[in-house]
Amino acid sequence: MTPEEILDLAREHAAAEAENDAERTLATLVDEPTYEFWPMGKGFTGGDLARTFYLEQYPKFAKRVTDFGVLGEWTNDQCAIQEYWIEIDGQTRHMVMSMMPAAGDLLTGEKLYCDDAFVEALLGPLCVHLKPL
Repeated sequence: MTPEEILDLAREHAAAEAENDAERTLATLVDEPTYEFWPMGKGFTGGDLARTFYLEQYPKFAKRVTDFGVLGEWTNDQCAIQEYWIEIDGQTRHMVMSMMPAAGDLLTGEKLYCDDAFVEALLGPLCVHLKPL
C-alpha cells in the first residue's frame, strides 16, 4: 500500500470507531490484530478479543466520550499515526498517539501511547486480558 492508502485506511478505521460500527471497524483489521499500550507495556492479540472489544466494550466507552479532536496525522509506507485528544465524562482529557501498522491491505492493530487511566476507561473489564509485552 502507498502511504496515502495506509492513511485512508487509518481514517476509515477511526471513522468506523467514531460511528460505533463494529463490523466496519473490524473490516479494517487483520484476522488476529495486536493492540499495544505504551508506556504501560501491556497489550493483547486476537481476533476474538478484538471482536468482543468492538461489539461489547467499545459501545460503553463511546457513550462516555464527550469530545475529541485530531491534532495531526503522519504516514509512511509502513503505518499511519494519528495524534488526538479525547475527553471522557466531560471532565478528563487524555492525549493519545495511535500508530496503526499495515500489512497487505489491512491494519495489523494499534500501538497506543497514552496514560493508564485512558487504557482502563477504553478497555474496562477487558483489562484482565492485557499481557506484558
